[in-house]
Amino acid sequence: MKKGNSDNIPTHSHRAWELLLDRLRIQKAVISALMIREVVSRYGRGNLGFLWLLLEPLALVTGVILIWGLSQSDGKNGLPIITFVISGYMPLTLWRHVSSYPRLMSNNFGLLYHRQTSVFDIIIARTLTELAGVTAASLIVYFFVLTSGFASPIANPASLVLGWLLMAWFGFSFGCLAAGLSERSEAVSSLIQPFQYLLLPISGCFYLVSWLSVELRHLALLIPLPHMYEMIREGFFGSEITAHYSIPYVIIWCIVVNTLGIWSMLSSRESLSFR
Repeated sequence: MKKGNSDNIPTHSHRAWELLLDRLRIQKAVISALMIREVVSRYGRGNLGFLWLLLEPLALVTGVILIWGLSQSDGKNGLPIITFVISGYMPLTLWRHVSSYPRLMSNNFGLLYHRQTSVFDIIIARTLTELAGVTAASLIVYFFVLTSGFASPIANPASLVLGWLLMAWFGFSFGCLAAGLSERSEAVSSLIQPFQYLLLPISGCFYLVSWLSVELRHLALLIPLPHMYEMIREGFFGSEITAHYSIPYVIIWCIVVNTLGIWSMLSSRESLSFR
Protein backbone atom coordinates (compact mmCIF):
# COMPACT_ATOMS: atom_id res chain seq x y z
CA MET A 1 0.00 0.00 0.00
CA LYS A 2 1.40 3.40 -1.00
CA LYS A 3 1.84 6.10 1.56
CA GLY A 4 -0.13 9.27 1.05
CA ASN A 5 1.49 12.62 0.48
CA SER A 6 0.65 13.60 4.04
CA ASP A 7 3.18 11.04 5.29
CA ASN A 8 5.98 13.12 3.76
CA ILE A 9 5.03 16.32 5.55
CA PRO A 10 6.73 15.47 8.87
CA THR A 11 9.83 14.35 6.96
CA HIS A 12 10.04 17.59 4.97
CA SER A 13 9.33 19.63 8.08
CA HIS A 14 12.03 17.79 10.04
CA ARG A 15 14.50 18.29 7.20
CA ALA A 16 13.74 22.01 7.08
CA TRP A 17 14.41 22.31 10.82
CA GLU A 18 17.69 20.46 10.43
CA LEU A 19 18.77 22.79 7.65
CA LEU A 20 17.80 25.81 9.74
CA LEU A 21 19.69 24.54 12.79
CA ASP A 22 22.75 23.76 10.65
CA ARG A 23 22.64 27.28 9.24
CA LEU A 24 22.34 28.78 12.71
CA ARG A 25 25.28 26.70 13.95
CA ILE A 26 27.38 27.89 11.03
CA GLN A 27 26.46 31.52 11.65
CA LYS A 28 27.22 31.15 15.34
CA ALA A 29 30.67 29.75 14.50
CA VAL A 30 31.30 32.55 11.98
CA ILE A 31 30.27 35.31 14.38
CA SER A 32 32.30 33.74 17.20
CA ALA A 33 35.40 33.62 14.98
CA LEU A 34 34.86 37.23 13.91
CA MET A 35 34.48 38.31 17.54
CA ILE A 36 37.78 36.64 18.45
CA ARG A 37 39.41 38.41 15.50
CA GLU A 38 37.89 41.71 16.66
CA VAL A 39 39.10 41.23 20.23
CA VAL A 40 42.64 40.45 19.06
CA SER A 41 42.72 43.40 16.65
CA ARG A 42 41.33 45.87 19.21
CA TYR A 43 42.78 44.70 22.49
CA GLY A 44 45.77 42.53 21.62
CA ARG A 45 48.13 44.75 19.68
CA GLY A 46 50.28 46.13 22.50
CA ASN A 47 48.27 49.30 23.11
CA LEU A 48 46.06 50.09 26.09
CA GLY A 49 43.17 48.28 24.44
CA PHE A 50 40.55 47.14 26.93
CA LEU A 51 42.37 48.96 29.72
CA TRP A 52 41.48 52.27 28.07
CA LEU A 53 37.78 51.42 28.43
CA LEU A 54 38.43 51.44 32.18
CA LEU A 55 40.91 54.32 32.41
CA GLU A 56 38.80 56.81 30.46
CA PRO A 57 35.68 56.69 32.70
CA LEU A 58 37.78 56.26 35.85
CA ALA A 59 39.73 59.43 34.99
CA LEU A 60 36.44 61.30 34.48
CA VAL A 61 34.91 59.98 37.69
CA THR A 62 38.09 60.82 39.65
CA GLY A 63 37.98 64.38 38.32
CA VAL A 64 34.33 64.72 39.30
CA ILE A 65 35.06 63.32 42.78
CA LEU A 66 37.82 65.93 43.28
CA ILE A 67 35.61 68.80 42.07
CA TRP A 68 32.72 67.52 44.16
CA GLY A 69 34.91 67.32 47.23
CA LEU A 70 36.27 70.84 46.76
CA SER A 71 32.87 72.38 46.09
CA GLN A 72 31.02 70.30 48.71
CA SER A 73 28.18 70.01 46.21
CA ASP A 74 25.24 67.70 46.96
CA GLY A 75 24.98 66.78 43.29
CA LYS A 76 22.56 67.43 40.49
CA ASN A 77 19.25 68.55 42.01
CA GLY A 78 19.96 66.51 45.12
CA LEU A 79 21.04 63.38 43.24
CA PRO A 80 24.45 61.79 43.96
CA ILE A 81 26.74 63.46 41.44
CA ILE A 82 29.00 60.45 40.85
CA THR A 83 26.06 58.15 40.10
CA PHE A 84 24.62 60.81 37.81
CA VAL A 85 27.91 61.07 35.91
CA ILE A 86 28.24 57.29 35.54
CA SER A 87 24.61 56.93 34.42
CA GLY A 88 25.28 59.46 31.67
CA TYR A 89 28.84 58.71 30.64
CA MET A 90 28.75 54.92 30.36
CA PRO A 91 25.69 54.84 28.04
CA LEU A 92 27.40 57.58 26.03
CA THR A 93 30.45 55.34 25.68
CA LEU A 94 28.25 52.46 24.52
CA TRP A 95 26.46 54.68 22.00
CA ARG A 96 29.73 56.04 20.60
CA HIS A 97 31.28 52.62 20.22
CA VAL A 98 28.37 50.76 18.59
CA SER A 99 27.08 53.53 16.32
CA SER A 100 30.29 54.43 14.50
CA TYR A 101 31.23 51.99 11.70
CA PRO A 102 32.51 54.15 8.82
CA ARG A 103 33.66 52.16 5.76
CA LEU A 104 33.16 48.91 7.67
CA MET A 105 32.60 46.88 4.52
CA SER A 106 35.57 48.29 2.60
CA ASN A 107 37.87 47.86 5.59
CA ASN A 108 36.85 44.20 5.88
CA PHE A 109 36.52 43.49 2.17
CA GLY A 110 38.82 40.46 2.29
CA LEU A 111 36.53 38.66 4.74
CA LEU A 112 33.67 38.79 2.25
CA TYR A 113 35.48 36.35 -0.04
CA HIS A 114 34.55 33.62 2.43
CA ARG A 115 31.24 32.16 1.33
CA GLN A 116 29.87 31.85 4.85
CA THR A 117 30.70 35.43 5.85
CA SER A 118 28.32 38.31 5.20
CA VAL A 119 28.52 42.02 5.97
CA PHE A 120 25.92 41.48 8.67
CA ASP A 121 28.08 38.85 10.37
CA ILE A 122 30.90 41.41 10.52
CA ILE A 123 28.81 44.21 11.99
CA ILE A 124 27.00 41.90 14.44
CA ALA A 125 30.34 40.51 15.65
CA ARG A 126 31.74 44.00 16.12
CA THR A 127 28.63 45.21 17.95
CA LEU A 128 28.61 42.20 20.30
CA THR A 129 32.32 42.72 21.00
CA GLU A 130 31.80 46.41 21.75
CA LEU A 131 28.72 45.66 23.88
CA ALA A 132 30.61 43.06 25.92
CA GLY A 133 33.66 45.30 26.35
CA VAL A 134 31.79 48.45 27.37
CA THR A 135 29.43 46.50 29.65
CA ALA A 136 32.35 44.82 31.43
CA ALA A 137 34.16 48.15 31.80
CA SER A 138 30.99 49.82 33.12
CA LEU A 139 30.46 47.09 35.73
CA ILE A 140 34.07 47.35 36.91
CA VAL A 141 33.92 51.17 37.14
CA TYR A 142 30.56 51.06 38.95
CA PHE A 143 31.81 48.41 41.39
CA PHE A 144 34.88 50.54 42.10
CA VAL A 145 32.93 53.71 42.91
CA LEU A 146 30.24 51.75 44.78
CA THR A 147 32.72 50.01 47.08
CA SER A 148 34.51 53.34 47.53
CA GLY A 149 31.28 54.85 48.84
CA PHE A 150 30.92 57.42 46.03
CA ALA A 151 27.90 55.85 44.29
CA SER A 152 24.49 54.62 45.37
CA PRO A 153 23.26 51.04 44.74
CA ILE A 154 21.17 50.32 41.65
CA ALA A 155 17.49 50.81 42.47
CA ASN A 156 15.78 49.19 39.46
CA PRO A 157 17.98 46.67 37.60
CA ALA A 158 15.26 45.74 35.07
CA SER A 159 14.88 49.33 33.85
CA LEU A 160 18.65 49.73 33.69
CA VAL A 161 19.19 46.55 31.65
CA LEU A 162 16.32 47.34 29.28
CA GLY A 163 17.58 50.87 28.65
CA TRP A 164 21.13 49.57 28.14
CA LEU A 165 20.04 46.92 25.61
CA LEU A 166 17.82 49.38 23.72
CA MET A 167 20.77 51.79 23.57
CA ALA A 168 22.86 48.98 22.07
CA TRP A 169 20.12 48.12 19.56
CA PHE A 170 19.64 51.72 18.46
CA GLY A 171 23.40 52.19 18.20
CA PHE A 172 23.67 49.02 16.11
CA SER A 173 20.86 50.26 13.83
CA PHE A 174 22.55 53.64 13.38
CA GLY A 175 25.87 51.87 12.85
CA CYS A 176 24.36 49.81 9.99
CA LEU A 177 23.06 52.99 8.37
CA ALA A 178 26.41 54.75 8.80
CA ALA A 179 28.29 51.73 7.43
CA GLY A 180 26.18 51.66 4.29
CA LEU A 181 26.10 55.41 3.63
CA SER A 182 29.82 55.83 4.24
CA GLU A 183 30.53 53.43 1.36
CA ARG A 184 28.65 55.82 -0.94
CA SER A 185 30.26 59.03 0.27
CA GLU A 186 33.55 59.89 1.99
CA ALA A 187 31.82 62.91 3.51
CA VAL A 188 29.57 60.63 5.58
CA SER A 189 32.62 58.98 7.15
CA SER A 190 33.95 62.39 8.18
CA LEU A 191 30.60 63.58 9.54
CA ILE A 192 29.77 60.62 11.80
CA GLN A 193 31.88 61.76 14.76
CA PRO A 194 30.84 65.47 14.55
CA PHE A 195 27.22 64.29 14.37
CA GLN A 196 27.70 62.27 17.56
CA TYR A 197 29.11 65.34 19.32
CA LEU A 198 26.28 67.53 18.07
CA LEU A 199 23.80 65.10 19.61
CA LEU A 200 25.42 65.35 23.04
CA PRO A 201 23.58 68.45 24.36
CA ILE A 202 20.17 67.02 23.43
CA SER A 203 20.85 63.32 24.02
CA GLY A 204 19.88 63.25 27.70
CA CYS A 205 23.42 62.59 28.88
CA PHE A 206 23.60 65.79 30.95
CA TYR A 207 20.03 66.27 32.14
CA LEU A 208 16.79 64.62 33.20
CA VAL A 209 13.73 65.30 31.10
CA SER A 210 11.82 66.30 34.25
CA TRP A 211 14.16 69.27 34.67
CA LEU A 212 12.95 70.80 31.40
CA SER A 213 9.93 73.01 30.84
CA VAL A 214 6.86 71.34 29.38
CA GLU A 215 7.57 72.73 25.90
CA LEU A 216 11.20 71.60 25.89
CA ARG A 217 10.20 68.26 27.38
CA HIS A 218 7.97 67.46 24.41
CA LEU A 219 10.74 68.46 22.01
CA ALA A 220 13.36 66.38 23.86
CA LEU A 221 11.17 63.29 23.80
CA LEU A 222 10.88 63.45 20.01
CA ILE A 223 14.50 62.22 20.02
CA PRO A 224 14.92 58.52 20.90
CA LEU A 225 18.15 58.85 22.93
CA PRO A 226 16.63 60.70 25.95
CA HIS A 227 14.11 57.86 26.37
CA MET A 228 16.95 55.36 26.84
CA TYR A 229 18.86 57.65 29.19
CA GLU A 230 15.68 58.07 31.25
CA MET A 231 15.30 54.29 31.53
CA ILE A 232 18.91 53.90 32.60
CA ARG A 233 18.64 56.72 35.14
CA GLU A 234 15.43 55.22 36.51
CA GLY A 235 17.46 52.04 36.96
CA PHE A 236 20.06 53.90 39.01
CA PHE A 237 17.79 56.23 41.01
CA GLY A 238 14.39 54.51 41.07
CA SER A 239 11.68 56.56 42.76
CA GLU A 240 14.10 59.42 43.46
CA ILE A 241 13.37 60.74 39.96
CA THR A 242 10.37 60.99 37.65
CA ALA A 243 11.43 59.29 34.44
CA HIS A 244 9.79 60.12 31.12
CA TYR A 245 10.08 57.53 28.34
CA SER A 246 8.14 55.34 25.93
CA ILE A 247 9.45 51.85 25.19
CA PRO A 248 7.23 51.35 22.08
CA TYR A 249 8.46 54.68 20.68
CA VAL A 250 12.08 53.60 21.05
CA ILE A 251 11.38 50.18 19.49
CA ILE A 252 9.71 51.82 16.48
CA TRP A 253 12.75 54.06 16.01
CA CYS A 254 15.08 51.05 16.24
CA ILE A 255 13.08 49.07 13.68
CA VAL A 256 12.87 51.98 11.22
CA VAL A 257 16.57 52.88 11.47
CA ASN A 258 17.53 49.18 11.38
CA THR A 259 15.51 48.70 8.20
CA LEU A 260 17.13 51.72 6.57
CA GLY A 261 20.54 50.46 7.71
CA ILE A 262 20.00 47.01 6.19
CA TRP A 263 18.84 48.55 2.92
CA SER A 264 21.83 50.91 2.94
CA MET A 265 24.32 48.09 3.50
CA LEU A 266 22.76 45.77 0.91
CA SER A 267 22.61 48.47 -1.76
CA SER A 268 26.20 49.57 -1.04
CA ARG A 269 27.46 45.97 -1.03
CA GLU A 270 26.65 45.59 -4.75
CA SER A 271 29.18 48.24 -5.78
CA LEU A 272 31.74 47.52 -3.06
CA SER A 273 35.41 47.58 -4.07
CA PHE A 274 38.81 48.52 -2.69
CA ARG A 275 39.50 52.24 -2.69
